[in-house]
Amino acid sequence: MMTELLSAAEAARILGVSRGRVVELATSDPGFPPSQPSPAGGRAWPRVAVQAWAAAHPDRGPLHGGPSVPEVGGRSAAVWRVANLAGEEAQARNHTWIGPEHLLAALVHPDCPGTARAVLASLGITAERLRQAHERSFIDPFEPTTGWRTVNPAFQLVLERANLEAVLLADPEVTSEHVLLALASQWAAHATATAPPRGDLDPAAVRRRVLDVTEGVAVPPPPAPAPPLDPEETMGRVAPGLELASTPDGKDPRRRMPWGWRTFLDTDGTPIKRTDGLALRQYFVDRDGNPVLTRDGQPVNGVFDEHGQDVLAEDGRPRVVPVEIPEGSRLEPHPRGT
Repeated sequence: MMTELLSAAEAARILGVSRGRVVELATSDPGFPPSQPSPAGGRAWPRVAVQAWAAAHPDRGPLHGGPSVPEVGGRSAAVWRVANLAGEEAQARNHTWIGPEHLLAALVHPDCPGTARAVLASLGITAERLRQAHERSFIDPFEPTTGWRTVNPAFQLVLERANLEAVLLADPEVTSEHVLLALASQWAAHATATAPPRGDLDPAAVRRRVLDVTEGVAVPPPPAPAPPLDPEETMGRVAPGLELASTPDGKDPRRRMPWGWRTFLDTDGTPIKRTDGLALRQYFVDRDGNPVLTRDGQPVNGVFDEHGQDVLAEDGRPRVVPVEIPEGSRLEPHPRGT
């Protein structure tokens, strides 16, 4: 019969303490059951041994009633710091929005609280590497802007998810490692959320490494830096095989990433639905509001399967193909300033 193993969070719930207290007991109390590394990350203990120790030790340390999660829309001090760093990153890039891609930069910032920076460094992701990846990308710099920046709904969702991650891990405070776990969950759910250098980060590996680092499991040294990428080669990976029309200022639209999208509307202003009920043909536009067109004037769009998920090319990027404009339709207005 296989011995049932408990994660540190599961052991914490049995003992009524935080995950950190479990790790502390495992380190300081010679009588505490020995642990072993878990394939899922972190440490693991036999359930029977933990229950026996709990029965013999009624005084296990401070009781854990769950993290101090603010009301909906609120943030812990650490998460506010991460969010503000993300805003500073958006400002530095002259972006008019704050999104999950800025959170990744915030998590490697020297002033980031918690252990997310150490986790990402152990995976070879540092602020310098992130900067180099951005600089050698094919994206033209954004022009300086003034005014408010729009907070992307996906950004808000990641920060809300961080609260749940802290609850699931039986941690007393919501901090940067929980934001990182929430960000990894978003990557896992949306294969195309590939802000550089997220493309070579496996969400499951990120989750394992968070548990290893926060539970004192030895981690391997970070990988060697990746060789520099050729910007022109990188640019060619977007919509390969398509000849795209230049933007009004003579730029290749591939240099105007990230593209936004608009939905086709009928004459009443209602989104046109596909047979699977999803909005029809999310029409990419560049960041200046200009449509991305082939040289013969066709709009381009990603390919979606019957579940509404992106269909990926062999290199793992979304497939982009020309699409037909539905007869009698129009596009929703471009949201200026976003």
